[in-house]
Amino acid sequence: MSKKPANSIKSRLDKLRRVLKDNQALLLSTPHDVFYLSGFNFLVPEEREAFLIITKKSVFLLHASFSPYQSINIITPIKSCSLDKLKQQLQQLYQQESITWLLIDKTSLFVNEYEAIKELPFLKFSALDRQLIWKLRMIKDQTELSSLKKAAKLASLVMHDIWAKLKINITEKQLRDLVEAKLKQAGSERVAFPPIVAFGANSALPHHQPTDAKLTPETVVLIDFGATVCNYCSDMTRTIWFGDKPNPEFLKIEQVVKQAYQATLKKLNKKTTNQPILAQSLDQTARQIITDAGYGKNFIHTTGHGLGISLHESLSLNWQNQQEVLPNMVVTIEPGIYLENKFGYRYENTILITDSQAKELTR
Repeated sequence: MSKKPANSIKSRLDKLRRVLKDNQALLLSTPHDVFYLSGFNFLVPEEREAFLIITKKSVFLLHASFSPYQSINIITPIKSCSLDKLKQQLQQLYQQESITWLLIDKTSLFVNEYEAIKELPFLKFSALDRQLIWKLRMIKDQTELSSLKKAAKLASLVMHDIWAKLKINITEKQLRDLVEAKLKQAGSERVAFPPIVAFGANSALPHHQPTDAKLTPETVVLIDFGATVCNYCSDMTRTIWFGDKPNPEFLKIEQVVKQAYQATLKKLNKKTTNQPILAQSLDQTARQIITDAGYGKNFIHTTGHGLGISLHESLSLNWQNQQEVLPNMVVTIEPGIYLENKFGYRYENTILITDSQAKELTR
């Protein structure tokens, strides 16, 4: 691991450890949290490949012996993540650091794992407040921003290139496969999520999954995908009319969505330290424009979401979220209008928020 990422990890761990009491340990089991705070990369996130134990004095990574890990000075690696080894390590922390209280992540710890460590008579348990983690992960450091910018650039390059591949009778699945191939060729580690390719009425479903539907003249094409660099994601959507005679209502909703997008971006660009911007106000800005145009009921998702190691992170740009938008957050802005059985239109970019403005990382 290079010195720069190692320093970033140390800084993150130091911030998190400040909230721990002397007799407390934090057991992390969510793959993205473990990666963020140790650099350990899960091969199969659905399987248990590592635990991270953090105390005031020490950090231990219990990881599968067949998984590579380049450790840093502040973390002690242990080549086993069996339940017996986990219990043994907790026992040692009780003896060496008087750890009697364990914070656990109820969203990712398996039932059998909890039942096993619950047998330790000296431990009491509390649920981890995940906001402790999200508050760290929301604000990106320079190492993270470098990866996010590269991932956004790759997505932009592929998006510009993929439109030349549109042709009559190509299927949604075939176009999806082309997107994935081009992302790999461009240097993306993997797709950030299964690409969405939707033709015609399928574009009215925001999370449509590609089918064998063939592209026909004079129809809508919606493409949504992201790249990854060092596990960090980008996200980008574009919608076009394939043909020379666009439907007048398509042109109308295209104009409304782009107006909503630009207004939301402009609101971020007016941000000053004396006038905090809340996440809900960004959603309200986009939603009001779409509602005033008569399509309020057709805007059926949030205006955007945070991006990082996970595709969907805090900050969520929804109508209830009163969190403040802060510098070095990376979010999407993605208003959309969806007309059932007709077509949909979504426009989305990955956005970096700075002290004074919002920068479009995808273009």
